[in-house]
Amino acid sequence: MTLNRWDPLRDLLNFQERMNRLMDAAFDENVSRPLGRPRSWKPAVDILETQETYIFRMDLPGVGKDNINIEIEGTRLTVSGVRELESEPRMAAYHSIERQTGFFEQNYRLPGAVDQDKCEAKYTDGVLTIILPKTEFPREHMVKVVCST
Repeated sequence: MTLNRWDPLRDLLNFQERMNRLMDAAFDENVSRPLGRPRSWKPAVDILETQETYIFRMDLPGVGKDNINIEIEGTRLTVSGVRELESEPRMAAYHSIERQTGFFEQNYRLPGAVDQDKCEAKYTDGVLTIILPKTEFPREHMVKVVCST
């Protein structure tokens, strides 16, 4: 007869891992799909401030500039878009899926007013760069910024 030593710490860690997976699945299902939208993801972004501008650099590889929407309203910047799931060969089988697809939306409150008429957006090599010139005279209308290459 073989005796197995009971290790309560191992059982506790196994239980914790199962609970973490359960909570991740529940959180992913409820939060990632607000208002019936497709699964969402959050792109990486760098935010810089110079004396003249606010600069946002966002990693959006595979999105395509036609799928990016940039809006400025007062001191709020909203960047949204969709990265489509690529069509796969008919007989393909995934071994791993790590790249995120679907809808994304990022909202930022700017620390000051920007000149909405002079805002620029460039999309090069999968990086979206948004340049927002500062101004002392805020305007409260909404502007859509179009990406250039």
